[in-house]
Amino acid sequence: MGNESNEIRLGFETAYIDGNVVSNLAYRPQFVSNNHKEGKKVLSSIEDELLSCDQFQISVAFITMSGITPLLQTLKELEKKNIPGQILTTNYLNFSEPRALEKLNSLSNITLKMYDVEAAEEGFHTKGYIFKKEEVYRIIIGSSNITSAALTSNREWNTKLVSTELGEMAKDIVAEFKELWTSQYSLDFDDFYELYEERYEIIKHQREAAKQEEITSLEKYKLQPNSMQVGFINNLKKIISAGEERALLISATGTGKTYASAFAMRELGFNRVLFLVHRGQLARQTKKSYERVFAKTKSMGLVGAGYDDYDADYVFATVQTLNRDEHLLKYDADEFDCIVLDDYEIIGLSQEAA
Repeated sequence: MGNESNEIRLGFETAYIDGNVVSNLAYRPQFVSNNHKEGKKVLSSIEDELLSCDQFQISVAFITMSGITPLLQTLKELEKKNIPGQILTTNYLNFSEPRALEKLNSLSNITLKMYDVEAAEEGFHTKGYIFKKEEVYRIIIGSSNITSAALTSNREWNTKLVSTELGEMAKDIVAEFKELWTSQYSLDFDDFYELYEERYEIIKHQREAAKQEEITSLEKYKLQPNSMQVGFINNLKKIISAGEERALLISATGTGKTYASAFAMRELGFNRVLFLVHRGQLARQTKKSYERVFAKTKSMGLVGAGYDDYDADYVFATVQTLNRDEHLLKYDADEFDCIVLDDYEIIGLSQEAA
């Protein structure tokens, strides 16, 4: 310990007092960045530290498949050596890729958690890599998430700190990580993955729909499902997979049942849908909500009150209108993939469900 402390002191002198002082690079604080002209990559620094540590902890806001792919060989070597690692990420902006999270979780030596920024009601944008070997910490903190660009090509600024486990800086950083890791808002993989994956796909589809317009609508681009809507869609998929033809959504006023149904219809891939309400004004409002979700991917139409869009992919009408033969007989018994009754929030998969 005494020798390492001396090496660290000498490294500090080189880094912070006089760059001409000769010291061991392994004990020297460094500026870590990507610089293609000099052949420098943040990725290389992280790989070097992973290969020489006894344990590691990582806290980053974003993780993508392109970010972990170049690290996989190194991580698998650590798995063989049973070097333990804790990785904490977040659902901030729903940016992290589910496939990447699943891949990391599949490694037996890694424990992965997700910090729920919605439940915590606070942002989470950390980028820190903590490596420990015996009694010495090497910690990289800065701007790099685990994405390909952040680790290899972006202009990223990071600092590598070197400290004994008794050093104040290391103690503070490790304590902060522990606080986040053990927080009630840090969810285990099995507790967050299913719903996070569902929401990720819904938001991905929503952005794709928004981009199909000549002038991308920011309103549509930013439209994202809330927790109730994601849970409903996930449960509805399970109900349909079990062969059921009816489902009931019960939720308080203002929680977003209309958008829940729109997201569900899109994610389930229904081509023709009938949406029944009890007032004409609701039919028009519901049609606008669906248009925000689908953009131009499906045609939307009204039936009744002077409208006769019978052939639209998605038809919005009142129960009173469809009770009349002049409208009802326009459709075969199996015309629609799904019928939604707004009065009772009943979703059916055939006309029998109406």
